[in-house]
Amino acid sequence: ADDLEIASVDDRFLQDVFQCIKDNLDNEQLGVEEIGRKVGFSRSQLHRKLKALLGKSPNQLIVEVRLNEAYRLLKQGAGSVSEVAYSVGYSNLSYFAKSFKRKFGLLPSKVEAELS
Repeated sequence: ADDLEIASVDDRFLQDVFQCIKDNLDNEQLGVEEIGRKVGFSRSQLHRKLKALLGKSPNQLIVEVRLNEAYRLLKQGAGSVSEVAYSVGYSNLSYFAKSFKRKFGLLPSKVEAELS
């Protein structure tokens, strides 16, 4: 039973972290301190906990959530590449494109919106 309690505490923690990132996607300045504050962890505690649970640093997680959301928005045809980039917290379009390509293997401009 202890394992279940630990898992649910960790799940709650991860949900809170993901929610904090998603709620602040358009905030280019979102950082580890702000997430830590929202979930009640210090910067180093947050780093250790995310590394242990996901094998990722908080900054890696922020980038991953931003890029996954950008991909989803582009697939939906929710705006131009620049509109999507800004909406997920990137003001530097070439950096956004480079990061996106590194993660997905294609440029954001090559993501085809699914026609419904």
